[in-house]
Amino acid sequence: MKLNIDPLFYNLVREAVHKEWDPIGVYEYSEEMGEYDGYVPNLCQLLLDGGTEDQVFSFLWAVETDSMGLTGDEQATRKFSKRLVKLNGRLL
Repeated sequence: MKLNIDPLFYNLVREAVHKEWDPIGVYEYSEEMGEYDGYVPNLCQLLLDGGTEDQVFSFLWAVETDSMGLTGDEQATRKFSKRLVKLNGRLL
């Protein structure tokens, strides 16, 4: 399924995910983005569909703890979820 996402919005979310969320910690070692690209389209679509902070948190938390197998940082992920929802609100 091809998602129709504005490239500017996609790139803003992609950059935020890489620089601010970064649960693996790759940004500390490389500014090269791409590690989380598999999650960005669905995250963008969730935001564009009006996802709430809790829904965005649930998505990111599942990625962080289930898909990546990390213990996760709930506080940081909640804070980032809030930021993404606010970012989306400003762009709409």
